[in-house]
This record gives sequence, structure tokens and C-alpha cells, in this order.
Amino acid sequence: MTDRLPFSVDDTDAANDAFRRWREEENTDAKRLADLWTYCYVCRYFLAKSARGTFDNPSDADELTTRAYRKVQKNRDGVRNATRYASWVSVVCKNTLLNYTRRNRFSESIEEEDRVTLTAEKKNTVAEVGFVREAFVEAIERLPEYLREPARLYFLEDREFEEISNALGKPVATVRTYKHKAMKKLRTDDRLREYVNQTDL
Repeated sequence: MTDRLPFSVDDTDAANDAFRRWREEENTDAKRLADLWTYCYVCRYFLAKSARGTFDNPSDADELTTRAYRKVQKNRDGVRNATRYASWVSVVCKNTLLNYTRRNRFSESIEEEDRVTLTAEKKNTVAEVGFVREAFVEAIERLPEYLREPARLYFLEDREFEEISNALGKPVATVRTYKHKAMKKLRTDDRLREYVNQTDL
């Protein structure tokens, strides 16, 4: 499937542009590209989770791929900012996975060394967990341009430093520096701080 995509699945700028051209220009070729990229991204996301042993039943990955893709198809008319389409698709995938695992508590480290975490109380619904995710995505979008993509790949897609290095064409040491700079700025983001464990600061 990816061999029919004229750009890399990691090229979120191209995916966002295809989505924009479809929405603003009603370009049918752009719609086909946006659909193809979306399906490839969703497939890869759940395939990667399956490879890491996330699912007890391998067929669950197929089911979640279908579920997430349908959610995107059903709700993407609500995406107002085309430049954030790829990030939005990423959030849909993560929320679909959260739904599947029926987590009652959300906790994701944004800095392993300092153990700063984003949390939601046990009473929070999946929708509320999604709101926390949305706040995190928006905080990343507010980062300086040179930090956005490395932060997105590291924090939202769980990529390793080596993978990010290859994707960005930057040395691993530079990627590590970007990650630390992004983490410091995220820790001072006012909206995001509402979800940060104050005892961990």
C-alpha cells in the first residue's frame, strides 16, 4: 500500500498539504492521497503496537486499524486547521488504543530523567483522557518550528532517537538536544501544566 503513496508516511507536511488541497480546492487527487496516507499511517501505527506485544490477540490490530480509520473518515470534517491534520490522526489512533485497553488512568512521561508525567484521575472518561492528549498535541504545536517535529516523533509516536535521527537527517546528539529543549518548554506551557503532577516538578 505504501508503494502507491508518492511521499513517505513520515512526511506529515505532505499529508497535511494533501488534506488542505482536498478541503480548500476540492481536489479529488488530493483526497485520494489524504485517504491513502491516512490508511497507511493507521495501519503502521497498530502494526507497530502489535509487534511490541501490545495485543493479546493479533487480530485485534486489524480490528483497531479499521475502527480508527472509520473514526477519521467520520470526524475529519471537524478538523479546522489543515496543518494539524496528521497530528489529529495520530491522536485518533492513540485514543482508539486507549479505548481498547480500557485504561482508568492515563500517565505518560514527558521526561524520563525527571519523571514529569501527564496524569488524569481514575474517574476520568476516555473522552477526558483524549482532552489531555489534545492539550499535549497543542502544546507541541506551540513549540518553535525546529522542535515540533522531533517532539512529535518522540512524545507522540514513541520513536527511538535513532529513528528520529534518520527521519530528520540530524545526528542523534542533536535529536537528544532537541528533545531536552522541547521538554523544558513543555514544562512551562500554561495549559499543559494543568495536567502535570505538581509533586514531580
